[in-house]
Amino acid sequence: AFALVEEVLPDLRAEMAHYVQAIVPVGFFEERHLSASYREAIGTLYLSLHPHPMTMVEALIHEFQHNKLNALLELDDVLENAHEPLYPSPVRPDPRPLHGVLLAVHAFVPVARLYERMIERGDPRAGESRFRDIVRINREGTEVLRQHARATPVGAGLLAELVRWDEHYARVT
Repeated sequence: AFALVEEVLPDLRAEMAHYVQAIVPVGFFEERHLSASYREAIGTLYLSLHPHPMTMVEALIHEFQHNKLNALLELDDVLENAHEPLYPSPVRPDPRPLHGVLLAVHAFVPVARLYERMIERGDPRAGESRFRDIVRINREGTEVLRQHARATPVGAGLLAELVRWDEHYARVT
C-alpha cells in the first residue's frame, strides 16, 4: 500500500513518513475491511488486513487523513456546529454530526485523487466505478457541509479546499 501511494501520490507518502508512527493490525476479514483512528492516538492507524490490495491502499490513505484532521483539531476547532444536530452521511446509514461528515469527505479526497491519477496512467488496478463512487460520496458530503457547516476561521480554509476538489471532480467526471 505504501509503495502504491509513493508511486502515485509521492507528496502524500512523504507526509505519511512524518506522521505515521504505528500501524496496528486488527485482524483479517476476507469479506470486509475494518479500520479506525482515534484523536487520542495521533500517528496510529488501526487496520485489518484484507486480500484486495486497493482496499488496503484506500484504508491507509483514509485513516491517515483522519490522523491529519485529528491533529488539526488538537490546535483549533474547524466547525462551530461540529457535533449537533445530525445530518445524512454519504458513507453511513445513520445520521452523523457534521464532524463525521467532514471526516468522511476529508478522508476520501486523496483517495479520489489516487484513482484519478491511476486512471490517467492507464493503471489496470484503478477501478473507474470505484472512482465514480468516491466522487459521488464526496459530492454528497460536500453538499451537506456547504448547506449546514458554520466554519471557524481555521475551518473556512479547509472547507474551501474541499469545495475546490468537489468542483474539480464535477468537471472531470
